[in-house]
Amino acid sequence: MQAVILAAGKGARLRPLTYEIPKPLIQIGDKTLIQRALEALPDSIDEIFVVVNHLREQIIEAVGAQWHTIPIRYVIQEPLSGTAGAVILLREHLHGSFLVINSDDLYKKEDLQRLVCHDRAILVFESEKHLEAAAQVERGRFAGLGPGSLAVCGAYVLDQHFFDMEPVEIHVGSHTEYGLPQTLATLANPYVIQVVWATSWQQVGTHEELQRAQNTR
Repeated sequence: MQAVILAAGKGARLRPLTYEIPKPLIQIGDKTLIQRALEALPDSIDEIFVVVNHLREQIIEAVGAQWHTIPIRYVIQEPLSGTAGAVILLREHLHGSFLVINSDDLYKKEDLQRLVCHDRAILVFESEKHLEAAAQVERGRFAGLGPGSLAVCGAYVLDQHFFDMEPVEIHVGSHTEYGLPQTLATLANPYVIQVVWATSWQQVGTHEELQRAQNTR
């Protein structure tokens, strides 16, 4: 099975740290974020794609051409067009069902192992916060996005049907990009997308989240 690791973002909310260090190379304990993402990959993964942009040379040099004999290929996302835009770049390289994860989220390998048991699936986590774009679940299946507390973890199993969908445009600050969970919400109408509950999940997108992650490792 193939895996896509999204590592192209500029990490704006972690500035000034990310002016000189790409977010995937930030240390959590004795390992970088992207090392932890690689360690969480299921055993069935036999090819890895890493989507890069900001300070990409550092990421490519640090990670290298393989992970435990699994080949790694790098794809440059230029311009940055969002998470769905990143996956679309790999349309000609991906086949069957494939895993997509963020490089800056902390996942449990056991959760991703359960995720890849499905042809199409989304990983979610019960949040203590009220979210405007929470996962909506009907009979154990992903039914779209809306107000709630079920956070989308940025980990998905997709298949070739994803590329048949028109990517959904979203507004992020002053620019527009294509959102992956938003596009999946349109895919959920004709196709079944299973929901898998994460036992553990941490975002590392802000200085507060970074400090929390470092304190728990």
